[in-house]
Amino acid sequence: MPPVSFKAIIASIAVVSLTACQSVPQSTSAITVSAYAPETPQLSCAPHGNPNGSPAKLTANRTRIGDPAYIEFRQRFSPGIPSGHLYVVFGRLDAKGNPVTRLYTGLFPKGSLAGLYAGALVPMPADLVPSYADCHLTPNAAYRVSLTESQYQQLLGKVQEDLANPPMWRMFGYNCNNYAASLGSVAGLVEPANRAQPSFSYIYAYIDANGDGGQKAAS
Repeated sequence: MPPVSFKAIIASIAVVSLTACQSVPQSTSAITVSAYAPETPQLSCAPHGNPNGSPAKLTANRTRIGDPAYIEFRQRFSPGIPSGHLYVVFGRLDAKGNPVTRLYTGLFPKGSLAGLYAGALVPMPADLVPSYADCHLTPNAAYRVSLTESQYQQLLGKVQEDLANPPMWRMFGYNCNNYAASLGSVAGLVEPANRAQPSFSYIYAYIDANGDGGQKAAS
């Protein structure tokens, strides 16, 4: 076997060291992206030109530092119905309790205004994916509650089940308010005593029913 020169040994060590240095950042980057990838991309606002969604000024906030995820209830103006619309935003939190992903879902009848008012008489097929208004209109109120990993997995399971088999929408009985509250049940949240009130008052009653009406919110 021919002798190996000192220069060849040094060159080999340099190559190994360089490879090792390059591999660490690549691996870390992959983990970071994977950890914050949206679990249900069909609920992203990307189709409406707002892939990261929008933050909201919080009316009430029950976030525990260290919880990895959250659910947020938002109420907005709706051009089709005076009561407005209640929908849910959910996703992952960073170490400081700030959202890093936003996925949107809410129960709204198919058929636009015709479906909306037909739902006063008969149950109507519904959509759960976000609308342009969900992704762009400023909410009138927002209520955030952080979730444990177990609670978040329950939420994801329920959302995916509902996407596969969407609930029927009824103006009186099971509307956007009641659907949002059904998702909140994974965190032990309960509906207000009056389940039939309009969205613009329902969200405040929902906050009060869960003991967060008197707290100061931080966005």
